[in-house]
Amino acid sequence: MHLFVLSLVTASHADPVVEPDPVPPIAANRAFEVLGQTDDQRAMFAQAATELGEWSIEVAGVPVDAASLQAIADSPLDEPLVRVVRERFARPVDVDDFLYFLDDVLVAGASRRGEPFFVGSGRARSVGILLHPDDVFRKRPRVYPHRTDEIAVDKPPPQDSFPVAEDGELLGPNWTMRYRTPVEVAEMYRTLAEKRPTSGFASRVASLVAQIEEQGGEIYLTSFLRYRERGYLMWGAHELRSCKTSACVTSMVKRLDAAKSWAPVEITWQHADGWEATREAARRMADAFDVVYATERGARTSKHYDGIAADFVALDLPRTLELYAPDGAHEIFDLSGAEQSRDLSLTPALISWIESHFSMSKLRSDYPHWTDTKSDNK
Repeated sequence: MHLFVLSLVTASHADPVVEPDPVPPIAANRAFEVLGQTDDQRAMFAQAATELGEWSIEVAGVPVDAASLQAIADSPLDEPLVRVVRERFARPVDVDDFLYFLDDVLVAGASRRGEPFFVGSGRARSVGILLHPDDVFRKRPRVYPHRTDEIAVDKPPPQDSFPVAEDGELLGPNWTMRYRTPVEVAEMYRTLAEKRPTSGFASRVASLVAQIEEQGGEIYLTSFLRYRERGYLMWGAHELRSCKTSACVTSMVKRLDAAKSWAPVEITWQHADGWEATREAARRMADAFDVVYATERGARTSKHYDGIAADFVALDLPRTLELYAPDGAHEIFDLSGAEQSRDLSLTPALISWIESHFSMSKLRSDYPHWTDTKSDNK
């Protein structure tokens, strides 16, 4: 089975656990300090395999170890390297930027070798290790390390490991347990269908997902119905973690407090230990939500609240994908090209066909987001 709910990161735990101490980030730059003695990228992967040794890290849910790196290095020379890497990791890897990231890992390994470094999908897209929608739809590539000089490498604990936040509580991962939305697959489809019983949106999403899954795709259902309060919390965490100054944090906290007029959530956004502590708490909160993109407009008026939107991801698409649409259309897509992302959210031709024949629209800037376009979505 390949079907997952992104709330896999919210696997159930019997008792709440204490959040571990924050793991320090690693320094990031666009310079080779360990690798890069050659222009041959296969040779660079071989060197990375040797340098990594017994150490294994995780990127976008996939283990990266010496064996996987050596397999890439040993791939046939007539096979395009970008396709080799993307098929090996089943992710839309940016090969150049991934090598810079591996170099930074190895530099950090001088003092931190063996630590369980983890970079989730959202982080990896944000800093350029994976393709970002901006690379595909705006022709503005995310060049590693995008707008940062450090990469967080801590693994967010599962949401269910946190106690439910109480009114007045400080920002942090505990808030992911308030205003929770359906997380079980059957419940996600059922509640979406019940919200607008005549739309058929849930069945159209299910049909598309099932067809991709049957052909070997890796599916994640990330969010269907959502409460406005949850959207507000996700937006606030996203904005505060992006702040780089005290003034930014102060201004954003004022905006968030004012926004409680439309999202009455009794959360304390300002950390007593200062703006950097506020930003770090927001980062951990946003990571626990796995939020990559959020805006005030979306938080106020998201179509998720009315059952008009669904967030889902399809990765590791096959080289040939065959789809049948509800309107009777049928198409076979050739995804074998070396530069194909093999990621539904980043494949323009596939998106356009689905939009035309499944009556849903892809929000290009928001990686997993699809909107129902049937006429009854008032």
